[in-house]
Amino acid sequence: MTSLYVHIPFCLKRCIYCDFVSGIYDPRKADAYIDALDKEVLNIPEKTQISTLFIGGGTPTALSVHALSNMIRNVFSRFSFIGDYEATIEANPGTVDKDKFQAIRSSGINRVSIGIQSFDDDELSLLGRIHSSDEAEQAVRLARDAGFKNIGTDLIYGIPGQDILSWRKTLEKAVRLKPEHISTYELTVEKGTLLYEYLMFRPQSPPSPRGRGTGGGGNKFTMPDEDKIIEMYEHTIDYLTAEGYSHYEISNFSLPGYECKHNLNYWDRGEYYGIGLGAHSFMYGKRFHNTDNLEDYLKTISEGKSTVKETELITEEKALSEAIFLGLRKTGGINLESFSKRYRVNVLGRFEKEIKEFQEAGLLEITESECSYETTLRFTRKGLLLSNEVFARFI
Repeated sequence: MTSLYVHIPFCLKRCIYCDFVSGIYDPRKADAYIDALDKEVLNIPEKTQISTLFIGGGTPTALSVHALSNMIRNVFSRFSFIGDYEATIEANPGTVDKDKFQAIRSSGINRVSIGIQSFDDDELSLLGRIHSSDEAEQAVRLARDAGFKNIGTDLIYGIPGQDILSWRKTLEKAVRLKPEHISTYELTVEKGTLLYEYLMFRPQSPPSPRGRGTGGGGNKFTMPDEDKIIEMYEHTIDYLTAEGYSHYEISNFSLPGYECKHNLNYWDRGEYYGIGLGAHSFMYGKRFHNTDNLEDYLKTISEGKSTVKETELITEEKALSEAIFLGLRKTGGINLESFSKRYRVNVLGRFEKEIKEFQEAGLLEITESECSYETTLRFTRKGLLLSNEVFARFI
């Protein structure tokens, strides 16, 4: 598989938790950026066979229908997409309507990932989202009406002030909409974000839930404690699997056959190209990424120069570490026989001490079947909760 990622770095408003490469939408800069993308894509060999496409951001649907459609069509005309390709675009409620969804679908996109995050209006406002719960539901229905048969929804738990009751309601509303895919992410605090600033420097002045600036200092702005986070995550697994969703990756659930192929290619260390601001690529044993400065990106493209900021040659040791880290993200784990053939190493022998410790701690398990080629190393339920501690030992 070869995948393609296209980055659109524009949003109508920046969320308090966001540390992605993005900025506020400006029509003039957006037009210049799309022109630059059309030129950068020429650096990838023509007619390269692409199995998955992912247009992310930022907010790709912040672009006009005309700009978005032209950009998508240019990508499809440049490459050869395999017969059962998956082409995803991220969309945010508040930036989509019937016409935009129909234009996207007719351009070749067959999967949409909608950034809902919550179905609680106070939580949405606190996060800095521009849409309401009703608009989120409407976005899913509009996508369905436009002909999308593969719809994903992104949700966030661990929001300041959130409790298990609120999270349950969000999950229940999401399931009622019958999306094929649901991603559930724990809210993390990244340095440099507004969320970090509020927690570190203004804990007594949380943003007002209704968007009226900041509060008066009556309630302390804090994240839910670890026990609440664990309760939310475990409820997510139990509820979504009971509703027919397969828990195929730490944070991802899907109806049978609707796993995100693009992300699976990442987790399987497949090759991919990335174009656009800050986009990452992995080809021919090298990882490289573009500059994340918009002015530099536009300037280097106009001068016909490379936008690559940094390149890393992946050593065998690094490849092995990545393969374990990424492979364990999938709840099916790592097929030990296939892994040994690909990386020419006996995982159980190479990491005997680490694996034994994690087995004794109840975090990892080795499962076997009658078929010798189905031995897997994977997380236990407890291990999923403490996955970062395990990953740290293999990186």
